[in-house]
Amino acid sequence: MLVGPPGAGKSTVGALVAKRLGVPFVDTDALVAERGGAPVGDLMIDLGEDGFRTLEREVVVDALGSTGVLALGSGAVEEAVPLLERYVDAGGTVVLLDVSMSAGVPRVGLNAPRSVALGSARAQFAAMAAARRPVYERVARTVVDTSTLTVADVAERVLAAIG
Repeated sequence: MLVGPPGAGKSTVGALVAKRLGVPFVDTDALVAERGGAPVGDLMIDLGEDGFRTLEREVVVDALGSTGVLALGSGAVEEAVPLLERYVDAGGTVVLLDVSMSAGVPRVGLNAPRSVALGSARAQFAAMAAARRPVYERVARTVVDTSTLTVADVAERVLAAIG
């Protein structure tokens, strides 16, 4: 299972790792969008934070019962800690894909100029990443910094971690 902040490469790396292992790839953000009938960003606005997190929690519970490589949406981890701890206790491996702010921000499209009225997207990204970091570190057994690595290199490190 892969966890980490937005832009760390969970979806891209997860798909490659699953392909190399010959197993299914499950991306909870994609499942949330599918079940909610709209992109994740739209669902967050349409359902509000509480409604979105309820939908996300349902998807995560279902996804944890699947086989293969699982990429957990960056915000899903906070609500799923007990489930993830049980997953690890049962022999599952959680890998934290980490990324520096300077590498992650452009990957998620936050490097475009913004109106001052909207606030600083970079500051919001940094605050979110800092708030979630302890949770990621609590459930992960291995950390791979993806900031300067190729997708193939990250996949190799994940494969080594899951042995």
